[in-house]
Amino acid sequence: MMKKFKKSELKEFEKILLKEREKILKGIDYATGQIAITQTEASGDLSAYANHMADQGSETEKRELSSLNISRQRETLFSIDHALRKIAHGRYGICEKCGKLIEKKRLKIVPYARFCIKCTDK
Repeated sequence: MMKKFKKSELKEFEKILLKEREKILKGIDYATGQIAITQTEASGDLSAYANHMADQGSETEKRELSSLNISRQRETLFSIDHALRKIAHGRYGICEKCGKLIEKKRLKIVPYARFCIKCTDK
């Protein structure tokens, strides 16, 4: 029979995942709001004069970095949701490559890990 985590351990991981999920959703909401602000509003210059090209370039770079950050956060959110579904179906903490139990120490650091350390290193 394959080893699994106890129900109490699963509840502990579920709490960690839900807390992390909430934190990421708040971060996505904030970053999305920052991107949505028009360039004139972001610069604080509400006058009719155009912004300097260098200022526009800096603002564009900030928006692109924010957009990249949102994409990464959404990927993490997807992984968290996947881990929560695995808890619900009794498959949480099992490596998706080798089928062995992922170390509890690893899951405390990366609670949405899909692979054990050995399979990650391969």
